[in-house]
Amino acid sequence: MSRKQRMTARCRARHRALRRQILSGVKMIRGAEARAILGQSDACPSWSSLPKEGRLLRFRVAGTWRYPVFQFDSANRRVDPRFVEILVAARAAEWSDFRLLNWMMRPHLDFDGVPADGLQDPGTDVLAAFLRQIEPERHG
Repeated sequence: MSRKQRMTARCRARHRALRRQILSGVKMIRGAEARAILGQSDACPSWSSLPKEGRLLRFRVAGTWRYPVFQFDSANRRVDPRFVEILVAARAAEWSDFRLLNWMMRPHLDFDGVPADGLQDPGTDVLAAFLRQIEPERHG
């Protein structure tokens, strides 16, 4: 194996380890649980369109799709509309799902904790904090 191949293999291994670390700190549910929260069945066309349309965050863990719990508004049986706005902004800024998940799960100065927890408090403006994060730096 060449030096370049070893470096590439090490880089991939570090990337996989980072993904595992990020995912291990997030409460996730399976698709069936997510559908139950949203009051939808497997056959419901709107369920299958949510991830494809970029309105739902999901990750493949051990061969199955898992969904971070923080994105659901279970009281109203929907994906939290504030999170959908964040997800749309992240995709427009070309953030990966893992980068967004990492941001949502890291302590933030604007909150007493992580942005994901801020979604539980209607008075917390998680979207504004996110928009500040993705705003390009301007030097003058």
